[in-house]
Amino acid sequence: MNALAAKNTDDIADLRRSLCEQGYHHIPVLDKGPRIPGWAKKRITASQVDGYLRQHPDHVRTGILCGNDLVAIDIDAPTEAVSEKLIERLTEIVPAAELAPRRTGKAPKCLFLFRATEPGDKSVTPEFMIEGAKHQVEVLRDGQQFVAFGDHVETGKPYTWANGSPMDIKPADLPPISNDDIAAFLTEADSILTGLGQRVKEKPKTRRAHGKDSFWQRVNTAAIASPDRWVKTLFPGAQHQPGTGAWRVSSEELGRNLEEDISVHPDGIQDFGREQGATPIELVREFGGAPTAKAAADWLCERLDVTPADLGWEQRQSVAIITGRTALPKPANDDIRSPASPRSDGNPFTPEACGGLMADISRWILDTSRRKSPEFAVMSGIAFMSVFYGRRVIGPTSCGVNLYLAGIAGPGFGKEAPLQRLVKLLQDTDMAFLVGAGEVSSASAIEKILRRKPVVVMPWDEVGDVLESINAKGNGNWASTIRKAMLELYSKSTGVWFGKETMDDERIGAPIHCPSLTVIGTSTPTRFYGGLSEKNLSDGFAARMVFIAPTKRPERGNPRDGGLVVPAPLREAIKEAQKKFPWPSTNSQGNWRTPDVQPHLYEVPWADEAAEAAWLAIEDWQEAEIERDETRDGLVGRLAENAIRLATLRALSRSPSQPSVNVEDVRWAHAIMSASVRSLDDGVDKYMSSSQFEQLCQAILSSLRSSRGGSMYRAELLKRRGISGSDTRTFDAAILRLQETREIEKTDGKRFVLSRAGSG
Repeated sequence: MNALAAKNTDDIADLRRSLCEQGYHHIPVLDKGPRIPGWAKKRITASQVDGYLRQHPDHVRTGILCGNDLVAIDIDAPTEAVSEKLIERLTEIVPAAELAPRRTGKAPKCLFLFRATEPGDKSVTPEFMIEGAKHQVEVLRDGQQFVAFGDHVETGKPYTWANGSPMDIKPADLPPISNDDIAAFLTEADSILTGLGQRVKEKPKTRRAHGKDSFWQRVNTAAIASPDRWVKTLFPGAQHQPGTGAWRVSSEELGRNLEEDISVHPDGIQDFGREQGATPIELVREFGGAPTAKAAADWLCERLDVTPADLGWEQRQSVAIITGRTALPKPANDDIRSPASPRSDGNPFTPEACGGLMADISRWILDTSRRKSPEFAVMSGIAFMSVFYGRRVIGPTSCGVNLYLAGIAGPGFGKEAPLQRLVKLLQDTDMAFLVGAGEVSSASAIEKILRRKPVVVMPWDEVGDVLESINAKGNGNWASTIRKAMLELYSKSTGVWFGKETMDDERIGAPIHCPSLTVIGTSTPTRFYGGLSEKNLSDGFAARMVFIAPTKRPERGNPRDGGLVVPAPLREAIKEAQKKFPWPSTNSQGNWRTPDVQPHLYEVPWADEAAEAAWLAIEDWQEAEIERDETRDGLVGRLAENAIRLATLRALSRSPSQPSVNVEDVRWAHAIMSASVRSLDDGVDKYMSSSQFEQLCQAILSSLRSSRGGSMYRAELLKRRGISGSDTRTFDAAILRLQETREIEKTDGKRFVLSRAGSG
């Protein structure tokens, strides 16, 4: 009996009994899936085959259930060139794929079957439109099935197998695949699909935030149920839609284009501009200026006439930031009077200021973007250069060129395009292997990526959410380990990183030599600074980042291709730069991508003494600023190092064959870092200090004003709403501020009294 051509009842029964004998769990299928209640948990034995055939005679196709030990990778790519590229990448990452049974129903789509070395969950890439058809990669695990035998529902022809089939290969004999392999392939598949097509946006739906039945979810649920209590306050121009219970916020009020409005309905919130769901807390944070999720939740509770405690809030520590700022002065060297780049208008965020290859990249991004943001175009160009030369060069001060870049701006600034163009550029120049995950959940995830890709760029489209996850409280918060890894990896691009430490010597991983991790992320100010914590401003995390925050809304363009095609001259310029790079030895190119081998690094020298003096002036200012105010170390402690990394990249951009850092490179880098420090100071002042700290001061005054006689003991005051979540240090700082402004009297600290000035 030919299993592939089984048509009649006897043949189908024989096939299914054979699958049972082989050790597979099968399920009868109607079209592309079973219609049997509870099918995912069914374990049909050989003796039950005939009974299921009688009960479900129309289920003539036969599916196989995946499980903890059986995994299928479904390459749902109807375009032959795309399918071939995905299969090629799969076999590169998992060589055993060449031997894995391969099922084909409607070519060039196909499915590979493996033995899982560890349990895991289903995972997929997003859907992408390529040449008018949807493309996606799915990894089928426990709870999923695939049709293995019978006629394909569309072609009417039998499914075929190559490299054997489940009829002649037992599950235990299948080629193995690990979760790391799967994650690596999905990352690569996402990069390939991103570079070739347009992502299909998900159907809008309300997102659930911060876990099931949490305080945050209760606030969101209560707010969704009563939009009349808060929507009009948040959006004064919102229009109620009689008969639907919905509120519509126009695109004009949101500062967007036509038909990019928001609907708030008792069934959920839909953001039609972004084509995604939202929560009330997210709306209050983005459009109401709330610095944190807690502040947004408190605001909603007030409008709903409930207390946070009513919805399950437990007292916990919160942070407020108190920081001063000092303008970054010009370097003392006479040759660089201007802290900016090329002696034109002092603006480093132009293609002309970048020069060379970086200029070509930035100009292409601007030309193909609907919102033409020079700052973000340059930021993306910097990220490309950082990963392009990562693990290949060191600057004149012996540091690497990996960078952490954060683009901060509100809606309508075109934050998405630069990240998309970066991935597209790497994809179309055969360097998709340099693109890492767009989202990571822990330091272990970063380590796994670096063990496959020791030089990588990770494009994070919402870096504010990453910060919030990193700083979230709780012992089970694995995201908090990302912070430690990033702190370490910043300086490991010329050293060795062992990844996660364990107490078991046998489990210590092989060293990763000179890992070069570049991160480029974007966020709105409220999300970013709402996710940032006081700890990030003191432990050096913020100091390691380069902040790029355009203040002028970019002009609108009407690009013809939207960046879908990288022009041939730009591709050739990149290939030419690759050819001209002065590899220090014959085997260096191979070592560049091998994590456990020490790569040969080319040192970019100073062009002359004037260039070195210019950079030393920046370092001198950094040290003087920290000496003036030691709290500034966490903000500017890496300014000089980031500056030389940027200057080195500009030197390589100008002259890939004989690079050297000159005064103009330092001036440009210094201007970038000057803008970075200013944007960080401004953001902290506006979105952290003046929001959280001032809210605490106002909460103290409000409590005293409502008390009898305008006085209250410290212990009682600390229990009041808006104050109970603050830490002792921040509370004392607020008290000191109110005493200095004479709004409360100076006392022994046990009892606080409202002054005449503060009562009003």
